[in-house]
Amino acid sequence: MAYVKIESIKTGTHLQQSLDYIKNPDKTDGGILTFSYACSLNNTAKEFQETLKNTRHYGNNIAHHIYQSFSPKDNITPQKAIEIGREMMKRTYPNFQFLLCTHIDREHIHNHIIMCAANFKDYKKLHSNPNNLNTLRKVSDVICEENGISVIVKESGNQRKILKNIIDEAIKNSNTFDEFLGYMQYQKYEIKQGKYLYFKGEQSKVFSNTKVFGTAYTEKSIRKRIANHMEVENHKIHIYDNKIVKMSYRKRLKLTIDDALKMAKDYNDFLKIIELEDYEIKFGKHLTFKHITGSRYIRAESLGMEYGEDMLKLYFTNNEEYQKLKIEISKTKIDKIIVSDKAYQNRYIESKNVDIQIRILNCLNEKGIKSAAELDSQLKKCQKQVDINNQNIQNINTQISEKKEIIKSYRSYWQYKPVISDMQKIKSFDEREKFKAENKFRIDQYNKAVEIMNRSKNPDGSSPKAADLNIEIERLEILKNNIIIRQNKVKSELDSYENLKYNIEQILDDNISNKEKEIRKTIKKEKSL
Repeated sequence: MAYVKIESIKTGTHLQQSLDYIKNPDKTDGGILTFSYACSLNNTAKEFQETLKNTRHYGNNIAHHIYQSFSPKDNITPQKAIEIGREMMKRTYPNFQFLLCTHIDREHIHNHIIMCAANFKDYKKLHSNPNNLNTLRKVSDVICEENGISVIVKESGNQRKILKNIIDEAIKNSNTFDEFLGYMQYQKYEIKQGKYLYFKGEQSKVFSNTKVFGTAYTEKSIRKRIANHMEVENHKIHIYDNKIVKMSYRKRLKLTIDDALKMAKDYNDFLKIIELEDYEIKFGKHLTFKHITGSRYIRAESLGMEYGEDMLKLYFTNNEEYQKLKIEISKTKIDKIIVSDKAYQNRYIESKNVDIQIRILNCLNEKGIKSAAELDSQLKKCQKQVDINNQNIQNINTQISEKKEIIKSYRSYWQYKPVISDMQKIKSFDEREKFKAENKFRIDQYNKAVEIMNRSKNPDGSSPKAADLNIEIERLEILKNNIIIRQNKVKSELDSYENLKYNIEQILDDNISNKEKEIRKTIKKEKSL
């Protein structure tokens, strides 16, 4: 199955960074899996600029980045992938300069193509729009079918029926009418509002009036359904002003993760789907995501404990345990008391705080905690266990990485050994030096592999077998998953204790005088200096 996507590149800096990324030798088998058309491999950006100088409509777009990704199930070779990419560009954009690089660093082989925004024949510019993307996808599908590779089959069915179902889903997932509109835009629908409410999907040519679905789908009824989250009686019948309504980035990310979990077959596939939805991903102490239109990264765990990195991995490795933990987290979760100068002028907030206080008392009784000292003790105990688990997980990850590096070194050794054999056959010093310069990357990779293999030898001098290493990796992964399951339970408990402590402090603060509060604030400020 081939997936195709296109996006614009708007600045020279962005262009060079994108070119450097797709040419990365570690991803392209030392630069072997690259192909350039009507431009050179090393001066692509400058040559694009020369072509763009001749266009009358220079504009912001200077290039287009095309992704073509193949399913691992197709067992496609890198050579076949680059051949398909070349043929797709030849049939679709024969007069455009481009650089094509095939990446093999992931489970799925994929092509990156960076194409000049203007063609070299009449210097007219190509603009990113749905028509161009559809054309690319159709050509890609035809070529894939010619080569026996699966293609994405579009969902068939009545477009109006699909729209009606999505409207119902949007109402369930929205707390305000603006959120409802944002959800519809998230589902790739254009919106018009006047006397009636209209939507148009990606595959539709015209806007559909919601009145055709009945009285329950007029704007007034939709607003009522959102406010009460209840169905209204539906009968057949014979403040949006074309501005983009944005869903909050946090809610958009949450929905994207939920959808990706349903579609993905494993954790790596899940991350790939998130990236295809225009998200940048950062790994480190926390898993974070940032939409290309957003200004900052959002920690996955901040959306809820079930969205933490460990929990997301657990979803694929042990879904039954994931569902149990998810229920457990929802039961033990205690919201924080709302603190505001106007908090008790609002009856809703006041009643919510009273409800939280009742849950606090019940939770303390269930846990057998009778004093603040006991609560602090439990909190420290949980934090200590979290730290121990984190260290154990880190140690296991290090062991797994080391073993994977050894296996990778075996592959590199046999892959580049013929290059070393060819070099050893060259007798002329000058020719040998020339050969070394031309094959520097391959020779370096071979030497690095030999160094790792020598370092990893057993005490008796023998090299560990790849099969034994894979068995050990599998054992370590199981051990890590068991620790992660325990870790998520402890984290949930820790989160509960922290909220309990925070809430108790707020309740105590409400019972002391304003003068005492000011003294506490002063002491706290002095300690922080």
